[in-house]
Amino acid sequence: MVRPAEMEVVLALVLRLGIDTFESGYRINPSTLSHSEKEGCMMLMRKLREKFLTDASPTRDALMAQLSHLYDALQCYPADTVLDECEVALSKSWASKFGGFGDCWEGIFLGSHKVAMKCPRGAFTEAGTRRLLREMRVWSRLHHPNVLPFLGWHQSRSVTYLVSPWMENGQVLEFLQSYPEADSLRLLVQVASGLEYLHTFQPPVIHGDLRGPNILISQLGNACIADFGLSELKAEGYENYSTPWFSAGHPRWQAPELIRAETNEEARRTVASDVFSFGRVMLEVFTTKPPFFYIDHNLAVAKRVEAGEFPNRPHDTTVARGLDDTMWGMMTDCWDVIPSRRPSATNIVSRLHAAVEGRVPQVE
Repeated sequence: MVRPAEMEVVLALVLRLGIDTFESGYRINPSTLSHSEKEGCMMLMRKLREKFLTDASPTRDALMAQLSHLYDALQCYPADTVLDECEVALSKSWASKFGGFGDCWEGIFLGSHKVAMKCPRGAFTEAGTRRLLREMRVWSRLHHPNVLPFLGWHQSRSVTYLVSPWMENGQVLEFLQSYPEADSLRLLVQVASGLEYLHTFQPPVIHGDLRGPNILISQLGNACIADFGLSELKAEGYENYSTPWFSAGHPRWQAPELIRAETNEEARRTVASDVFSFGRVMLEVFTTKPPFFYIDHNLAVAKRVEAGEFPNRPHDTTVARGLDDTMWGMMTDCWDVIPSRRPSATNIVSRLHAAVEGRVPQVE
């Protein structure tokens, strides 16, 4: 644990790491920092932020610049904060993206960084409030390179927004369709690593809605798991969860035990149902199409999933993208109708790493 220190001491630590808080564009990998160095950097950001929120202009502008450059270098921010209107604001008067339960708006963070601001759609009901607070409670605890960072929450005109970095490359299918030469296996290793982190977190985190639209690609081409609206900490009770929460999800990615569930207890998502969904994500990444894309109606898809049927195996360009017998076998393992027989996320990461290492180099 870092002891309380003077600002100059913490600044010296940051400068020793090569971060210039007055020059943007420099980045380090936070995973290379020791625990004490991470705490030192976060202490600096908190101290700067406290001063920024209490000082008047023009000092505030200089402090915002320092915070902005430090955030740009570390790609993190104290996530236990309520973001003030001087830190973040909507930059457009219309939503940019629409999800199942909420909308995503573009915003500006610390004067220069584009961010996503997610809020519930429509009337802010009691159930919607619980859902937002539950998502924030889970998401704010998570810190991993392949999990979308949570920057904080902000309230404007009685609407609450969850704020995160804007991912310029969009969701994974959009990215792969724009960059078909992208390394599919590398992306899958990253998603699996993020899922392993969630499942080995204490207490374990169930994502509950793992699918292509909820996997975003950063400016550097890295995959991040996003949207924790259906997530839960495994140790939590679920008596207060609404019926729509239990019934939410998409049959193209859902495990059969969830589709055929008759009670809320049977419909509760698990690490095994997350693994089933990851198998579907594998198919998406290799084919650049959603599962069962050749079936228009979701009800027809649900019937096939409930019966234990697999999506058709493609035999075209997907082989060149990495969908060989080994990958297809891993997918069918994930889709086992008996949840206990599905592999763990840790096992999947290990198998994907082995596949990457075993690839034959391309001759140019």
